[in-house]
Amino acid sequence: MSQTTTATSPDPFAPPGVTFFPVSPRLVTVRLIGAWAGGVVLAAGLAVPGVLLSPWFHLGGVAALAGSAWLTWLVPRQVRAMGYALDEDHLLWRHGVMFRTLSVVPYGRMQFVDTSQGPLAAHYGIAKVRLHTASVSTDATINGLPAAEAEHLRRILAERGEQRMAGL
Repeated sequence: MSQTTTATSPDPFAPPGVTFFPVSPRLVTVRLIGAWAGGVVLAAGLAVPGVLLSPWFHLGGVAALAGSAWLTWLVPRQVRAMGYALDEDHLLWRHGVMFRTLSVVPYGRMQFVDTSQGPLAAHYGIAKVRLHTASVSTDATINGLPAAEAEHLRRILAERGEQRMAGL
C-alpha cells in the first residue's frame, strides 16, 4: 500500500516563483464613473414615472443608487485582485475577488494581440491589452494598464507568440 503525495502551493492563485504585476489603480476611477453614471441616469429615468404614474417607480431609482453604492465598495477590491505575470512559456492573468480566476495562456497559442483605449481610459492614461487565441475561452483581456506599459506588454506578447509559433 503506497501513498502518493503532491506538493501544492498554499494558494493556487499565487504560484510559487511567479511575480504578478498589478493593473493601474486609475481603473477604479474609470469603472466607478461608469457605475455612477449608469446608476444616476437610471434613477433619474425612474423618477419621472415615479412622479407621473406611481411612487413605486422610486423604489427602482433607490435600487439603482444602492447598486452604485455597492459597486463603490466592490470595484476597488476587484481592481486590487487583478494582475498579470509573464512566465517563460505562458501569460498568467488573474482576477476576481469572490470568484477568482487564473488563466494561463501559452504564447504559442496566441493568434494576435491588440491594444485599445476608450475616451475615458485615454483621459486617465490607461489602456486594455487583448490577447486572442483560436479558442474563445482562452482569450485574456488585461484592462487598466498604463498606456506605455500596455504597448510594451503588447510588443512582448507579440514577439514571444511569433517565436513559439515558428516551431509549428
